[in-house]
Amino acid sequence: METRNYVRRRQAAKKRKRKRMIRRVVVAALLVAAIAAVIALAVWIISAFIDRNTEPKPQDAPVSVTEQSSEPTVGTETALTEPTESEEPVQTEPETEKETVTVTAEDVKKGILILVNRQHPFAFTADYELIDLFTYKSSAYKFRDDGMMFAPFASEKLNEMLVDFYNRTGNGDINIISTFRDIETQQRIYNSKLEYYNGNVETTEKWVALPGASEHHTGLAVDFGIYTSDGESYDYDGSGEYAWINENCWKYGFIVRYDSAKTDITGIAYEPWHFRYLGLPHSEILSQTDFCYEEYIAYLKSYPQDGEHLFFTSYTGDRYEIFYVRSEGEKTEIKLDKGADYFISGNNDDGFIVTVTLHGDS
Repeated sequence: METRNYVRRRQAAKKRKRKRMIRRVVVAALLVAAIAAVIALAVWIISAFIDRNTEPKPQDAPVSVTEQSSEPTVGTETALTEPTESEEPVQTEPETEKETVTVTAEDVKKGILILVNRQHPFAFTADYELIDLFTYKSSAYKFRDDGMMFAPFASEKLNEMLVDFYNRTGNGDINIISTFRDIETQQRIYNSKLEYYNGNVETTEKWVALPGASEHHTGLAVDFGIYTSDGESYDYDGSGEYAWINENCWKYGFIVRYDSAKTDITGIAYEPWHFRYLGLPHSEILSQTDFCYEEYIAYLKSYPQDGEHLFFTSYTGDRYEIFYVRSEGEKTEIKLDKGADYFISGNNDDGFIVTVTLHGDS
């Protein structure tokens, strides 16, 4: 009897022991799982914090499929490749900061590029500046009269051109016979020519512009004659050694304004002695075309502010960007790169011509 009881007690004790061991194993497993979960959570939090506060390294950026030379190739454009789905878009350079220049309806009638003819008369402005060409007097050329008034910047280039001509040829017979004219002087010349042609208005106006419609009002036009050392006077026809002036005047900013082939457009007969100052690059661009000035003004309108612009490299190596802006009334806004080197001229018609000198990589 005792033996059976003893056996039962032993079996019961073993069962209790097994239960205690199972409980310990379960508790230990749960404890290990809890610790692992805590560690994983801590690692995730730390990783997220590091990712958020660490700058990406340069080498982490996607590598372009094609290598670019460190030096740009002159006269070519670089093709951009489309990114694949796995690539991030290539970051583009930020746009150049812009500034706004405001011009007025009155400014359409001002500037060195204004068109002056019967359809576009000159607007005499109170702020118009002229100087006496006698300031540049030299033995390279002569003056018919005192008080030949001309625009300052054009005066400098006129003197430079005639001195260069003299140094090439030794010919000092160029005689400046007309520069700026006020409206009274133009009226007097017109009346005289009308009388000379027996009242024939059509013939007169082929040789003399109507008062108010003459380029001489601008102070940017000059007429040459010939006055020899023997005291003889002749018309200047741009032939012989004088052809050098007519062929090279564009380098100094001048054009021969009235072409024999364009009389139907200009309304003025061929005048090889009449030079108009436009300045570079416009005189050079025009010299490379068969345009008269009326046609050139129309041509520039094909390069609007919000469209394709005209780019031109001068014989001097200077690079230019040119575009046209239509007048919007009392005030017109022109968008330019901040700090751009530019000048704006009205066209005396319906808008403005903007000329930007480009520097560096512009």
